Amino acid sequence: MRRFAFPAWALIAAFVPSAFAATAYINQVGYRASDAKELTIADGNGKVEFVDASGKTVLSVDPSAASNWQPSGQNVQLVDFSSLKDAGTYSIKQNGQVLRNDLKITSKTFESVMKASIKWFYYQRASMALEEQYAGKWSRAAGHMDQNVQFHSSAGGQGSLNTSKGWYDAGDFGKYIVNSGITTYTLISLYEHFPEYFKAQKWSIPSDGSLPDLLAEIKYNLDWMLTMQASDGGVYHKVSALGFPGDIMPAQDNDARYVIGKSTAASYDFAAVMAAASRVYKPFDASYASKCLEAAKKAFAWGNSNPNKTFSNPSDVSTGEYGDASLGDEKQFAGTELFIATGDASYKQSGGDGKVPSWWDVSGLAVYGKATHAAEFGGDANAAASTLTAQADEFVNRAKTGFGVVMANDDFVWGSNAVAANQGVWLLHAFYVTGEKKYYDAARKVLDYLLGKNPLNMSFVTGFGVKSPMMPHHRISTADNVTEPVPGMLVGGPQPAGEDVGSKAEWKCDDYRTGHAATSYTDERCSYATNEVAINWNAPLAYLAGAIEALNAGFAPSFSKGKIEAEQAATPASSSSVNNQNNGNNPSSSSSANNQNGQNNNPVNPTSSSAGTSSVDPVSPNNPTNPSDPLSILKSEIGNVPAGTSAVLRVKNHKLYVEKNGKLYDLKGNKLSH
Repeated sequence: MRRFAFPAWALIAAFVPSAFAATAYINQVGYRASDAKELTIADGNGKVEFVDASGKTVLSVDPSAASNWQPSGQNVQLVDFSSLKDAGTYSIKQNGQVLRNDLKITSKTFESVMKASIKWFYYQRASMALEEQYAGKWSRAAGHMDQNVQFHSSAGGQGSLNTSKGWYDAGDFGKYIVNSGITTYTLISLYEHFPEYFKAQKWSIPSDGSLPDLLAEIKYNLDWMLTMQASDGGVYHKVSALGFPGDIMPAQDNDARYVIGKSTAASYDFAAVMAAASRVYKPFDASYASKCLEAAKKAFAWGNSNPNKTFSNPSDVSTGEYGDASLGDEKQFAGTELFIATGDASYKQSGGDGKVPSWWDVSGLAVYGKATHAAEFGGDANAAASTLTAQADEFVNRAKTGFGVVMANDDFVWGSNAVAANQGVWLLHAFYVTGEKKYYDAARKVLDYLLGKNPLNMSFVTGFGVKSPMMPHHRISTADNVTEPVPGMLVGGPQPAGEDVGSKAEWKCDDYRTGHAATSYTDERCSYATNEVAINWNAPLAYLAGAIEALNAGFAPSFSKGKIEAEQAATPASSSSVNNQNNGNNPSSSSSANNQNGQNNNPVNPTSSSAGTSSVDPVSPNNPTNPSDPLSILKSEIGNVPAGTSAVLRVKNHKLYVEKNGKLYDLKGNKLSH
């Protein structure tokens, strides 16, 4: 269908070399006035100018020397604009061309991201209806009451089990102890590190007595986890149907569900989480804290008696496996947390080695525990701190070139965005134990990457940024008849393995692989390998955003050598320097989750109005151009499209095309088939 047309001279004018602007990649949510600030330029040359809303150039910066970033295959430059500190929305220019006009300097920059990423766990609750007063247009009926779940033969139990509550694990409706382990612990540690900050934070969820919202949300999953412990202390591995459901709402899923397996990994992970929970809930409910601690002790004892009880899916089960043949890291994690909770030396684990945490390797969580309890662990604490800083130094060095990202090519695995987020959490722990701000700065760069400063030029968090995922692999967001996905979800992210590439009849995707790890991604519902969501991916995002906000509010863990001076509210240099790009909404406030469709994706108060921003790509209708430049006229014609859409010029196979909303058109406006 013909959408727009171009003058005949446009093709010639478009090939004038100066017509091709660089691409600027930024954190689309914003930058804090007091933080170090950096963006990435591709295909650029010359100084980069920052222009306020009045049209005044307030900063001019020479980019760094170009360097190649292997994951995307691009030669790019970094632009340090840390000296830009006045609040407002700025345009970025190079060689007279506006590259984009949505660069924001704000206060409490990641507060909305933090709240939305934690509130998403409420949207994942099983066994309860989500009421409109809390869930807004994402309200839904209760699903999976799980009050009479039959034991699968692999579990060794008889009859049925009441195993209600808990969070759906990912885009499906299973509940898995191993993945709940690292997830729940990460959120518990966020509260434990910043208790005074999180006592005051709220995001519109049902209350649970006097508990702060974060602890109320965590307890909903802890209550489920406690139901999964057998009388002998061992912990069942998971609750799910025999296979995955279709794209339906939870209340429509009538498949029989089972308690499946019992494993050492589940038992040790459970023990660690319950030990940590006993510490944070004790000031609010001593009885509940004691219950958690006793459950932890029983699970640890069972793990010691059954050290090699691995799990794999029975032949009739095809849901998430979370199988793990290496169980020493789980014992390290559980013993470390129980020793911290009890002071009983029989739980103490020796050594200080570990890796950046993942569900299958939680040795890094034991590193965190030891490094942050120097008096209790002595020499092992020193070894753990050395492990932290050695890896953190490598991350810091990686972030000095290329895209300014801590990730290496090998980090682009399934759930690569969670790899990045966990690297950020690792860096913050290095900051805590050393006080060296270089680790904090590198951790913040992870948020830059996740929120837009990446080669896909998109925020990977639903509802945030001028371009974010609209079709995640998430059954609820697919089936709820709401255009916008549930906000605050971190999608898995790019990775080149292509496990979901194949026939559409098999619910698989066309081949989206590009030959480069960091751009092998598609925003399609079929892409469970790049576009699914999961609780263990959201938890490190929540920790990273939450800890950075708490640090900048003047809080710090009791053990931390690192402190950040409490930020002052960012104020504009003049009333004209704040560009009303967001229809009057403050993008850093708790009421603004930016959405490119202008819909209400407010993650905190879903019943309030929250207008979003439209795309601000180099040839957007909002992008001021030089009207005497032939390409500017061409851009103007491309710009005559509805607000919220954008178009860019692309060269492919030595031909010029227009790309709009992910689709290619020729210069007569005819849509191309590929």
